[in-house]
Parts: sequence; structure tokens; C-alpha cells
Amino acid sequence: MPDDRNVRWSNYRCRNFKCLSSKNPRRGFSRCTGCFELEREKLKWVTKNASLADFLIRDVLAVKPGEIRIGLDMSIGTGSFAARMREWNVTIVSTALNVGAPFSEMIALRGLIPLYTTLSQRLPFFDNTMDLIHTSVFLDGWVDLQLLDFILFDWDRVLRPGGLLWVDKFFCIRKDLDDYMYMFQQFGYRKHKWVVSFKSKEEVYLSALLEKPPRSL
Repeated sequence: MPDDRNVRWSNYRCRNFKCLSSKNPRRGFSRCTGCFELEREKLKWVTKNASLADFLIRDVLAVKPGEIRIGLDMSIGTGSFAARMREWNVTIVSTALNVGAPFSEMIALRGLIPLYTTLSQRLPFFDNTMDLIHTSVFLDGWVDLQLLDFILFDWDRVLRPGGLLWVDKFFCIRKDLDDYMYMFQQFGYRKHKWVVSFKSKEEVYLSALLEKPPRSL
């Protein structure tokens, strides 16, 4: 864990990294509760588990061998996905919002690239430049369909033809699933993987690996 002196803690309830433990109910944030416990992340996206909705990095990269070099992670976290992808020589920019904890600072202290951005602004990247966009936790069934539409169109703008969109366990209520599936399918991306699994009787996960098609001018 980094030195506590690297962070200006006045904006947060906690005053050190130890306080950010998932075991502390007064840590000041509720989402991504284990993000500051780096030992827990090492097997994620690397080791197979029982859920079909959990894709492995090696399987995703095998879809486009040698073509995935730079990407964007739209998730809530401390750069876990970027750290795992760096082991495969892929550079990932990680978005961060600093909601209740120093997510941006933690990403930077790991030698990774944080991008401070909100859901309602366009990404600061040129068109057709990203090989991969990955999203997990950041967007779930709470998001308004109009806002999701704006976000997905901006992702489509920056993702290059042949690039991959990795939807990692998008969570929603079962009755809303058709609406959200339409949002992801409206661009006509090729489906390499498409999995719906049940979290509970009324809640589901959607995981997908989609390829942006070439388009005529």
C-alpha cells in the first residue's frame, strides 16, 4: 500500500489507506468496497471461476491476437483492470470519480493512468483511437437510458473499427434486461461473447464481448 503522505485526505472521511478497508463501515464510500485491498484483485480476470459471466483476459485478447494495445476502463476502482492488462503489455487509461475515497491518487501511485471524468461529458480522445473499452460496476441498471445512450455513442466514437467493447457483468433488474440489451445491440456490433446469468430471482448480470464493425463513410 502507498505511503499515506501521498494523498491530501481533507476531502475524505478516512485519513489513511488502512481506514479504507472493506471491514470498516465508516470508510465514507459504499461502492467498490474491496478496491483498496490489492491482494484480493490479483486473480480477477486471470483465474477461471464458476460464473460464465466472468471472462478471462487471455480469452478476450485471443479474439484479436496482437491487436489490442491501448484501451479505456470505465469502472469504479483503483486501476485493478489496468494493472492486470499491463501484465499483457496493454496500456489502459482508468476513469475515476473520487467518490468518497482517493481513487485517482491510488491509480496514479500504482504507476497507472487515471482520467478524472463524469458520466455526462465526452471523452477527451480522438475518434477511432481505442482498441478496447472495458466497463464494470461503473454502469449498472440504475443509469437512465437517455444517459446510457449518450455514453454508448461516445464509446462508439472513440473505439476504432475492429475494436472490442467488453461489458463486464452489467447488473440490472430482470424486467429491465430487454431495454438494456437493446442499448448495447443498437450499434450492430459483432457478438463474440454474450452471457446472461442470474444473480438472484429478480436480478441478472449481462456480460458481452462485442466488436465494432467497419462502416462506410
